[in-house]
Amino acid sequence: MYHVQASFRLPSSEELWQAGRQERMNIFRRYFALSRYNRLLIQQTLVKSAIDGSLAARVRKLEKDHNMNFAETVEAVKKYGYLDEFLAAVKEEDEALQKIIEAYNKRMNSKGA
Repeated sequence: MYHVQASFRLPSSEELWQAGRQERMNIFRRYFALSRYNRLLIQQTLVKSAIDGSLAARVRKLEKDHNMNFAETVEAVKKYGYLDEFLAAVKEEDEALQKIIEAYNKRMNSKGA
């Protein structure tokens, strides 16, 4: 069974303005959570490609689509004038990812991996 990547629709400039700063931050946080979920689906498909070589093309497409979506989202946020708030969410996401990475490092080092 293959999962379909979850999609994210960035609200319009007007919707973001009406949302207010805190809700915009929550929207950006949801975007990053969804992005992490999609990365896991890509990783899962990559792993399954060892069994089913035909999945390699799907992995490349998922990667390309994911990266393109990120670039488009950054451009839209810039265009709408909310880059500073988005970058605050980027910082939060980076810190969260760093904690996950550190936990993996600790776990791998403690098990001699």
